[in-house]
Amino acid sequence: MMQHAEIINRVDSFINGLLNEKMDVYRASAHLISAGGKRLRPLLAVRFYESLGGRAEDIIEAAAAAELIHSFTLVHDDIMDNDDYRRGVPTVHKVYGTAKAILAGDLLFAEGYRALSMSQVLSSHPDRFLRSSRVLTENVVLICEGQDMDITPPKEFNEDFYYGLIRRKTSALFIASALIGVYASGKNEYENAARKYGDGLGIAFQIVDDLLGIVGDTKETGKPVGSDIREGKRTLPISIAINMADKELREMILGVYGKPSSDKVMEEIVERIKSMDLEEHVLNVARGYAQSAIDAIEKIPESDSKRSLEELVELAIRRKK
Repeated sequence: MMQHAEIINRVDSFINGLLNEKMDVYRASAHLISAGGKRLRPLLAVRFYESLGGRAEDIIEAAAAAELIHSFTLVHDDIMDNDDYRRGVPTVHKVYGTAKAILAGDLLFAEGYRALSMSQVLSSHPDRFLRSSRVLTENVVLICEGQDMDITPPKEFNEDFYYGLIRRKTSALFIASALIGVYASGKNEYENAARKYGDGLGIAFQIVDDLLGIVGDTKETGKPVGSDIREGKRTLPISIAINMADKELREMILGVYGKPSSDKVMEEIVERIKSMDLEEHVLNVARGYAQSAIDAIEKIPESDSKRSLEELVELAIRRKK
């Protein structure tokens, strides 16, 4: 089994080769990728492929495709949200301008499909390439639907809307990445396992991400304290925080929700939210989805790669950024 660090290095090296051009649009496209990231999506593709008998080095290009598509969504998401920072660095549109950032996102999208077509393990089996290309496309469509939902949310928090949104914006590409690994192996009988794993992991990951959007350490997350409250996001952790809060704290939260506020006021709100044990309450919800992801791969043969898939789920719950 190839180690995480080696997979990430190989994926990054391949992506750098694709984006190593002198034109500004390539530098803009590489901006967020060079800032780091967890590379969870490539890891899912590789680990599913390995766990079903494949060699990691044979699927690097296809795994990189998932990261390129993910980066495309981040660049465009930051433009729509007018975010200033991601991964601790200024966002692409803040550095290169909106027009160049849109083009950079488009280039990342195209390079994602180029990377998929460069995978020998897929291109040598047309049915495997077709399945992988189709599932990637289907889930990019879901991501676009999710982004549309995100920019036109309901006025009040709605749990069905929330889960529908994060299944599209987060789970969709986790599912696609896992399925690319399955299809590359030719063992399509594990398709449902990959879908359920990606769905559970995606929901758990996003719930924790939304929790960090309230109580995360700004040094770890690279975002201002209480960032999701400042931005008026309609997330499960914010809804739970408002419902758990006493009258005074609830009024404080609602008073700054979606509005500019000083760090001092937000820090006080966040400290009071932490004191009412919000984190454990939200993490219990996330753990339920995490367990569903682990249960989904129960029938995959035991191996170091399968254990790595289980560890990735646990990492999604424990992370601080």
